[in-house]
Amino acid sequence: MSSKKYIWVIITSTFIIILTLCGYFGFLKNFKSKNETKNFEEINLELNVHKEEKVVPKATLTLVGDFLYEEPYYDALKAGDDIPYYFSKVRKYFEGDDISIGNMEVVIDDGTMKISGSNYSFCAPRSIGYEVASLDLEVLSLANNHANDRGLAGRESSKKFFKENSDILAVGTYDTEDRDVSGNIIEVNGLRFGFLSYTYGTNRSIQKDLRYTLGLYKDPDIYKINDEYKELMKKDVEALRDKVDCLIVLMHWGYEYTFKVNSEQKELTNFFNELGVDIIVGNHAHNIQPIKWINTDSHNTLVYYALGNFVGADYTVPGASNYFIKAYQIGLMSRLNVTKTDEGLLIDNVTTEPVINFYDKNIRNFLLVPYRDYTEEYEINHYMYGKGFDKEFIDEVYNEVIDEEFRKQIEL
Repeated sequence: MSSKKYIWVIITSTFIIILTLCGYFGFLKNFKSKNETKNFEEINLELNVHKEEKVVPKATLTLVGDFLYEEPYYDALKAGDDIPYYFSKVRKYFEGDDISIGNMEVVIDDGTMKISGSNYSFCAPRSIGYEVASLDLEVLSLANNHANDRGLAGRESSKKFFKENSDILAVGTYDTEDRDVSGNIIEVNGLRFGFLSYTYGTNRSIQKDLRYTLGLYKDPDIYKINDEYKELMKKDVEALRDKVDCLIVLMHWGYEYTFKVNSEQKELTNFFNELGVDIIVGNHAHNIQPIKWINTDSHNTLVYYALGNFVGADYTVPGASNYFIKAYQIGLMSRLNVTKTDEGLLIDNVTTEPVINFYDKNIRNFLLVPYRDYTEEYEINHYMYGKGFDKEFIDEVYNEVIDEEFRKQIEL
């Protein structure tokens, strides 16, 4: 082979090797690039999936009845009972939820009012206000038949107390005639709750020019639910309905010392259901009344007709039979979940538990005892035990009044 051919072969071979190597490394580069792109796309997809995971707005509510402080409790405090002891067994129920709701049946003294827990005229000292505020409540209704026991000053004093000494939203009273309810909203876990509160009237009548200061659902002059008062309530509901996810109305209604729901309660239930109210929490009976679902084509409403006394221990109850004096010692706590779904509002997991107002044979050591903690020792030492107030009676009332679907114990 000539030297020129030899040189040419070397050049050609070298060129081929270079081309081959370029192709090989190009392949590697493309392979690597494709895999890097693939990995990036997979990571990006995972990130997008994570971003698209929705946090479902959900809240847990705890409901209780009347905070009705009466003379026997005040007498026990004067004799040496310890204020914190009374709520010691129920605090855990209020600390494990998102919103707790009750009815403040007594006005709070401003330092100038007569303290009283008898004769249908109730006014509690500020120490009681602090006791209630310590429970981690979020909402209290001030609209009830004792809201005028110390006149306008009593309502203003109560509202001012909770505003200045707690995070409690007090509803059912108004400062101006336009009845502004825009502040009756609590937002929690991405859910907005609205609250309204009404009473049938007051023990001490309110003068006409001050009736706007209290949520009334019927005309005090004729004792009927007329078009004027329906229009006022409708206006309140409409002012909140589109601004909240869940609308709750607190009602002081019905007859005392009976398990039966009257026609007025049913009328108002249907009225609020048609307006789109989600939950109605009733009180005033001073014993428990049924829980019902009102399911119509337009809306579903959960109704608690009465939760009974949360606070309210007295062995003499004028106007009540011996049977209902015993029932007076039983209140009801309820816990439920409210969830905002793509299909609408879901209210479920409704659970309940009786709470017994315990006081011993000396009418001392007042204590609220959840039924799960109501031992034989509490049972036989209750002041009312000798009058037939025992666990058998409590079971009888609970099973008779509350439908089985709601007789599920609260989970803590």
